[in-house]
Amino acid sequence: MTLVQATERPTSYSSPAIQARRSRILEETRKVIAEQGIDALSMNDIGKRAGVAKRTLYNAFQTRERMIASAIQDYFDEHMRQMHFASPPATLRYNIERLARTMPRDRTIRNYILAIMAVYFSQDTEGDIWSAIHDMSRQPNLDWLNALHAKRQLQPWTDAERLADDIVRIEYATISAWAQGHIPDDEALPRLLQAYLTYMAGATKGDARREIEELLHRIGEEGIETLIPSRKNPGLLPLSP
Repeated sequence: MTLVQATERPTSYSSPAIQARRSRILEETRKVIAEQGIDALSMNDIGKRAGVAKRTLYNAFQTRERMIASAIQDYFDEHMRQMHFASPPATLRYNIERLARTMPRDRTIRNYILAIMAVYFSQDTEGDIWSAIHDMSRQPNLDWLNALHAKRQLQPWTDAERLADDIVRIEYATISAWAQGHIPDDEALPRLLQAYLTYMAGATKGDARREIEELLHRIGEEGIETLIPSRKNPGLLPLSP
């Protein structure tokens, strides 16, 4: 169970009208984040935009921070539901596919991603919001690392929990640099995958490390297209969302 799921009021018994209202609130919250950033977001503004009383917002989410965290997580969950993975969860290919499918989506919502990354790296960010952003990438990485640990394919000096946290920071630092314009659009995904794989090469051994080194070699020799499947080679991953 995620932090947001634990802190939100149950919605399983809610009517369609209540569910629609909740979706409207979260959609307006996301729009404000993209338009103005999180610092400018107020419960009064969201209530007016969503056509609900401020009291309703507090009844549903308890705090401004939990409402924002819910909006961030809800958007991520919807994106993941729409993705069709060629690779099973808890594998390297699944996580590469996740990154490769998400980056093209990020390019269509650059302002939103820029705001989210600014919040993630800010020292003033509330814990609920930071955790919602962090956990989106942490869990799929941790699932894979736990699988590697069970196979004894992690180096003895590594800890799966800490390693998952570190991988998220690498992912987000690269995405943040791209969102700020420091990495060109066409270099964002190659840089992200190379950083991800290079870091993990030092943390793995056995078959896991050999797979990573093979992918890095193929990227270096053939370019990022080597990880993009075609209809003739559906076992790898598509670049488009």
